[in-house]
Amino acid sequence: MIETSMPETSSPIRQRMREFYETSETYKNLLAAHDEAYLRHYVELVIRYAPPRSKILDLGCGNGISARLLNQAEFDVVGTDISPLFLEEAQDWENPRLRYQVCDVMELPFESESFNVICSNELVEHLPDVETALNEMVRVVCKGGRIVISGPNLCSPLMPLLDWLNLMSGKSGRPVWGETKRQALQQFARNCRLYVQKRFLTKTPHFIYREPDLQADAIGGDADSAY
Repeated sequence: MIETSMPETSSPIRQRMREFYETSETYKNLLAAHDEAYLRHYVELVIRYAPPRSKILDLGCGNGISARLLNQAEFDVVGTDISPLFLEEAQDWENPRLRYQVCDVMELPFESESFNVICSNELVEHLPDVETALNEMVRVVCKGGRIVISGPNLCSPLMPLLDWLNLMSGKSGRPVWGETKRQALQQFARNCRLYVQKRFLTKTPHFIYREPDLQADAIGGDADSAY
């Protein structure tokens, strides 16, 4: 039985995103592509920085496969996601050293300094308040522990450039970001500007938030990202 610990929230965007992930069968089906081969690099990255016998918290683990792979590497693992729908099949993999819990990364239901390693893959870009989530990760990691975060760089100029090249060759671009050649080029120019700004002109972390697209026909390509 997967544990559930979900706080109330007053943020409209946060509430809409939670409801979307809790109910979207389309999104759940997309997560089927996150198989062992897809997750291998992420899992190997976490293992590289995890001391032997570490207790690991895998945040936003989706279908739960990454947490299962970390458990198979001889770690005690808690895998979490905001959606009980995504974790439905994962409960069959639970054992004394692996459990799953439904919870919100921005209000983690764990005591401070509970885990040796906190990790997440393709999660932070879907959070409407990244700083709060990072502070929660810092709170629950042990002193001297590790936080390992993996994800796409949605501000990279290369992504819309790839959309444009795909469209030029008769393929499709990403929903929302690069559905037409004009849109892909506009996104390329925007991302070039953001890259220069963040790389050379900004001295402190700065999260550029956006309104996530949660329509069923826009799912894919991180259209649901919040920044």
